[in-house]
Amino acid sequence: MPTRLIHLLAGALGAGVMAAGIALDRPAPPPPRPASAAMPRGPVTAIVNVRVFDGERVLPRATVVIDGDRIAGVGVDLAVPPGAGRVDGAGRTLLPGLIDSHTHASDDALERALRFGVTTELDMFADPAFAAKARAEQAKGPVTTRADLRSAGILVTAPGGHGTEFGMTIPTLAAAADAQAFVDARIAEGSDYIKIVRDNGRIYGLTWPTLDDDELAAVVTAAHWRQKMAVVHIGSQADAVAAIRAGADGLVHLFEDSAPAPDFAALAASHHAFVIPTLTVLESVSGRPTGASLAADPRVAPWLSESEAQALGAAFPLPSRSRGLALAHANAAVAALEAAGVPLLAGTDAPNPGTTHGASLHRELELLVAAGLTPVEALAAATSTPARVFGLRDRGRIAPGLRADLLLVAGDPTQDITATRAIVAIWRNGAAVTR
Repeated sequence: MPTRLIHLLAGALGAGVMAAGIALDRPAPPPPRPASAAMPRGPVTAIVNVRVFDGERVLPRATVVIDGDRIAGVGVDLAVPPGAGRVDGAGRTLLPGLIDSHTHASDDALERALRFGVTTELDMFADPAFAAKARAEQAKGPVTTRADLRSAGILVTAPGGHGTEFGMTIPTLAAAADAQAFVDARIAEGSDYIKIVRDNGRIYGLTWPTLDDDELAAVVTAAHWRQKMAVVHIGSQADAVAAIRAGADGLVHLFEDSAPAPDFAALAASHHAFVIPTLTVLESVSGRPTGASLAADPRVAPWLSESEAQALGAAFPLPSRSRGLALAHANAAVAALEAAGVPLLAGTDAPNPGTTHGASLHRELELLVAAGLTPVEALAAATSTPARVFGLRDRGRIAPGLRADLLLVAGDPTQDITATRAIVAIWRNGAAVTR
């Protein structure tokens, strides 16, 4: 697998991507960091007088106690244990550690993600060996120096289809009759869920083979037979409809080729599907360097490596024959899905052009609010909602007994979503993270 997995169009547009200055090598060491707030490192820590977004609701003023790798208590009048270290939360907001629900992890991506408060990544195509190593580390005990990982491993695609262009040989699905064996092989490799590709590339001016309706339905059925979720990469609105009708649990992208049909959101709701819009990468695909504002933000820029800042300033170099893609179509779909009660999860598709691990989730939150979500709804999309949808019962909320993956920021992101960028402190499994 390439060191930086470029997830969309890279095979056909490799020369254009390189011309746009996208760095595909390991990120350079970041520049010197501003000094972080001093964090107590005792066995018990109390964050006092702090606004709390607990993943679902806002507590205007509370105390949160960390004991070891767990949250020991949350309350307005909670007593601070004797000898506990104190962190003053006045004027600050405490959030659950953020969850990026669509990434492609390799090398030091998980370490970089943690520096921006992302404590869990849901990977949608990675080298199974990389994912297996991460799982083994997580099984040994609390990990404190990187984000947690769940992964689809190898995706399910047609011979020559999207996913085969990244310089690594992967198995492909040639017939519906082979779906169960194919899915079983992915599960044997460790896949936490099954990721399927339904995208012929035409909206980008490309041509890829892709799974037909029978193959798509067969893979979904095979995943469900083994009690695994089936999620689908789609390109067009027609692909999205096909995936939902096939019984997919969720879409891991939205579409930009057309405005959502009047019944699209109702269809998703009736099939109990969730959606990861990935507005960040869709903005890049539509030609705008989505991450440029992050690279220019003094709350973010000092913690970016040179290659990360360069990637954030790029956009996909689309073929001239690609026309009609508009982020406004995806925004309209987000608004309709939210109104219909469809679960929306925040995901970036990092490290595509215009994105990078960790930092880009803060842009995704901003784009979700611009599309019609309230700041509280957007924060839930990066915390409690993905934890619930993906069965991560020990995270995504601030509640007694859950893991102490926490993010403290200056200001109030429940009113100004960009305040998530003003990071004061991060705790990973109860350990204070040095940025």
